[in-house]
Amino acid sequence: MKIIILFIGTIVISFFSYYFYFQNSFINNLTNNSKLIETNLGPIEYTLVGKNGPVLLFIHGTPGGYDQTANSNDTFRILTPSRPGYLRTSIAIGKTPFEQAEAFKELIDELHIDKVVVMGVSGGGPSSMEFAARYPERTLGLIAFEAVSYSEDYSETDADLIEASDLGLWIQLSLMSLLGDEYLASSMLPNLKNRERLLSDSKNIENLKNLIWSIWPLSLRKDGFTNDYEQFTNLSLPLEEIKVPTLVIHGNEDISVVLNHAEETVRRIEDAELYVVDGGDHYMSSTHSGEIDPLIEKFVIKVSKE
Repeated sequence: MKIIILFIGTIVISFFSYYFYFQNSFINNLTNNSKLIETNLGPIEYTLVGKNGPVLLFIHGTPGGYDQTANSNDTFRILTPSRPGYLRTSIAIGKTPFEQAEAFKELIDELHIDKVVVMGVSGGGPSSMEFAARYPERTLGLIAFEAVSYSEDYSETDADLIEASDLGLWIQLSLMSLLGDEYLASSMLPNLKNRERLLSDSKNIENLKNLIWSIWPLSLRKDGFTNDYEQFTNLSLPLEEIKVPTLVIHGNEDISVVLNHAEETVRRIEDAELYVVDGGDHYMSSTHSGEIDPLIEKFVIKVSKE
């Protein structure tokens, strides 16, 4: 019996030793791979990838951080801040979409960037729309990607994630990553064709793995996560005031942020263009990148020349 207890104890100690080693390494990498810049509102965490071309200001979803961003390319630069409450950007920087838009403006001021194409993804939609409405002189164009555009309470549907612990979520994400690509696909994608699209290209699989790990550890994203859900229940976005070129991209199988949000955005923003990705769900950036990435690139180039 003592040998069994000793054996079990050794396994438990080894498990938690590995977990804390992984956690520390992961957090160190998050810190080392981003920068902090001091603004009038306080320090903001960000990355700026690329050397040439216009700047795409990428506003990440819920939950997320600067590590939840777009695929880099040689056509434009990608500026990705951690929104307030995520990673090293304090929630004190700004809670409402309007306040967060102001933070983005302060960020580009400090980086001496004149104008940007702003792209709001999912929960980053409201603050990107506020930016386009409030700072048209700094906005070349707006891309609303699977973006939240009206009030909705997500707390019930996302209750499991809201209540998840770092350890529990780590176990879940590790299993998805370690049990093989087919397990990952079946766990995340209900549509069989989307599973096939994911598995057809190793880059798609890598993109999805990066995306799912961009919500961990939740403890470093909790303030932003909680605040977003409070904000989403009481949105009043100035969509009619947006006069910059606008491209709305949404999947018709998105059950996280339903297509109605895209239709509302197009209805209220003058001359906004809607592109519906057939079969696209909330992970379509990984399954339909060959269709979506050229759309984004074409739009950025077009509005940058106007």
